[in-house]
Amino acid sequence: MEFKTSDHVTLHYTDTQTDLPALVCLPGIGASGQLFKRMVELLQDKHRVLVLDPRNQGLSQRTYKGQRMSRHALDLEEFLASLNLNNVIAVGNSMGASTLFAYASLFGKGRLAAMVDLDQPPKMINDDSWNFGYQDLNWDNFPISLKYHDTVHANYVRVDPDIATPVKLERQEHPYDEEANYKFLCDHAFQDWRDVVMDLSIPLLVLAGEKSPYFNCEFAQAMTYINDKIESHVISECGHILQAEKPEETTKAILSFLKKNGL
Repeated sequence: MEFKTSDHVTLHYTDTQTDLPALVCLPGIGASGQLFKRMVELLQDKHRVLVLDPRNQGLSQRTYKGQRMSRHALDLEEFLASLNLNNVIAVGNSMGASTLFAYASLFGKGRLAAMVDLDQPPKMINDDSWNFGYQDLNWDNFPISLKYHDTVHANYVRVDPDIATPVKLERQEHPYDEEANYKFLCDHAFQDWRDVVMDLSIPLLVLAGEKSPYFNCEFAQAMTYINDKIESHVISECGHILQAEKPEETTKAILSFLKKNGL
């Protein structure tokens, strides 16, 4: 399925098209929405599950436009509005979670009822105020060290071939151009969403991968100190791509969180 943004970029999405409460999934930077395949299967009995490929990723259009988090947040708002979706559960992995923070900074609660953050701290640059950022990224090596960000495997657990194979084929046919999107990576890494998280008015679940190669999983607990309404949990023996590495455990944690919050 396709949706066109206000700046005329065509975005691809999948939709289980039921009358159940809506749950929207956003992949991380450069990643495919197909990484949510198993989670969609696990959630579709309780939710209408939609997976949106961000601009320049997956099957969405490649463009020079909109290489900033604010545009990705606007894409999400326009997408939800186009389908007249409200009280949406939004799940974001990595940059997808940052898109949710950007959304909250622009629209507040907006069309969302709750957020789920899969392995993304609110700040990626380490400094005296925050030491749970991306690897050893700091103000001295930002942004040049980001050019080498993809030298380690994001996953710790082997991803099921039923997920990994379609993702690999899609990437071969629709490759992600890291060089062309370097400015977007820098914009993503530059942001500090702690003020947004502090004032968030809807429930937020933060799930961290114990073996994430990018982030110290203790960031999840640290986020609960920013806002005591946040819930956090560490998925054991799991890397950065929780939805593909440990889909059953991740889904179980999400459903428990939603039940606890009456969603």
